[in-house]
Amino acid sequence: MKEEEVNYFKDTKDKVKQHLQQRIMLLRLQATEKISTVASTIITVVVVALIAVFLLIFISITAGYWLADVTGSLTAGFGIVALFYLVVFLFVAFFLRKILQNFFINKFIHLFHKKD
Repeated sequence: MKEEEVNYFKDTKDKVKQHLQQRIMLLRLQATEKISTVASTIITVVVVALIAVFLLIFISITAGYWLADVTGSLTAGFGIVALFYLVVFLFVAFFLRKILQNFFINKFIHLFHKKD
């Protein structure tokens, strides 16, 4: 009877150890998956943002030269483009800042806690 109890506790101890090891491995795998998902999303967003910035720069230069042709002044053409960006910046800074901030916070939380 005594030996059965010793074997029972030894088997239980081994099973608890095995369960803990598997649980730790599962947590590591889940953390790795989340980190890789977040990292790949961040890299994708950065690449798309860089492409968008270059596109915006070339569109701005084109608009500046076109407005310079229309107004007859290079300074006026690029000044109008700069004024447009100033208005957009002020609009975003005063009216859309909180909305955009909450949007990105919610997207990040959703991305991090997404269940597949």
